[in-house]
Amino acid sequence: MAEDKTETPQVEEKKETLKDLPKITLPKEQAKEEWKKYCDVLKTRKEKFLKVMKDAHYQMSQGHELIDIYKIMNEVGLNENNQPRLAIARADLKEVWFEKRDEGAGRFGTDQQWNSVTARAKDVIELPQKTFDIHWERADSKQSQTASWNIKDKIIKTKVPIVPIELLPEGSLSNYYILWEAKVWEDLPETKDPILLKRISENLFAILGSWDLTDLEQSILRGRS
Repeated sequence: MAEDKTETPQVEEKKETLKDLPKITLPKEQAKEEWKKYCDVLKTRKEKFLKVMKDAHYQMSQGHELIDIYKIMNEVGLNENNQPRLAIARADLKEVWFEKRDEGAGRFGTDQQWNSVTARAKDVIELPQKTFDIHWERADSKQSQTASWNIKDKIIKTKVPIVPIELLPEGSLSNYYILWEAKVWEDLPETKDPILLKRISENLFAILGSWDLTDLEQSILRGRS
């Protein structure tokens, strides 16, 4: 019998680590020239997108790569429990909450922020519809499938990694964010390659550094409350 040489189609695998994810980069000198242009334009113009462009080019002029959190969350997707594989939170928080929203949307923040318009605009990470390719499971199938309050396990939470001393930024940690792989929600996260971020816009962040948690840092994280 002739050997079957038909190739098996290759299934595209999810990216396994944050280091593999798409980043926005520009040579430092080129970014610096672009930053100067936006600085000049903003002397007479006030459009928000111009400031975002200025800030983005400044970060790249300092050698920092940028990430689009909407794109990254979409590419990495959900774990086997239909929970986000990645979590993002303000660096000063001890824990972060994720709220599932209709049409594959969601948001990261704290329980105190859900009803605060000001805090939501400043600190909550809002993910748009179709970020995740899912219609969240309902707690009671007999109830309306369009009622967002009926989403099963609507709010989940996990602990936020701590920033190591070599990456501690100047000023308050509340001005920075951490992105990490949260394999286990509602428990001590199996933290992998956390990244320290500076927010530029609703979805754009600059990477300031990354690290692996030591055994000591994991123990401290386990006891945080």
